[in-house]
Amino acid sequence: MKRTTIAAALLLASTALATLPAKADVIIDDNLSGTGDNVIFNGLFTNRVVGSFNGQHQGLVNFDCLADCTGFVGAQNGNDLKIENFSTLKLQVFDTAGLNVLPTATDVFSIVGTGDVTVFVTANETDGTQKLFTFDLTALFGPLGNGQNGFTLKAINGETIDSFRLVDIGGKITDFEHYRIDLAPVPGPAMAAGLPGLLLAALGLFGLNRRRRNAVG
Repeated sequence: MKRTTIAAALLLASTALATLPAKADVIIDDNLSGTGDNVIFNGLFTNRVVGSFNGQHQGLVNFDCLADCTGFVGAQNGNDLKIENFSTLKLQVFDTAGLNVLPTATDVFSIVGTGDVTVFVTANETDGTQKLFTFDLTALFGPLGNGQNGFTLKAINGETIDSFRLVDIGGKITDFEHYRIDLAPVPGPAMAAGLPGLLLAALGLFGLNRRRRNAVG
């Protein structure tokens, strides 16, 4: 009977392990995803463009030019926010007050660049730490074409995107458009508990069954 109870507790623990997400990660595809809130032009402040959501969510996006900002400008272009002339741009999503970062699950954008563009993604790990992911677009997908080049960043297996930077090495990004996002879902109570809580629950069940048998005996 004791072996049976232990086996049941271990089975519960292994089931808990199986329900946890796989290794968190961020990936990039060379296409434009069809989902997410469109981001439209809100204002231009020297080397910062501010955008706002035009969809089911509410929030703001800061687009900060960090290098080679001569001619840096942003404006509304049809349904899209259009930003021009920079070699380094940092993007980060905030609530409507502009105070709290809103992590994203996907970030979609298109660019026209004259050099080797690298994307640096700061991501939130499931344990609360942050990790940097680096994507060299030329190495991954070949040289940028003369027209718009679309990309989609995706956070998977519990990862979320805190911010990312576009860096054009040896050239300049002359056009950034078609930016839209999916906000990251808020983790549920079971996922927030994590592995320790699940294992403790399994061991607690084992201890409860053992006390019941001792009481009967």
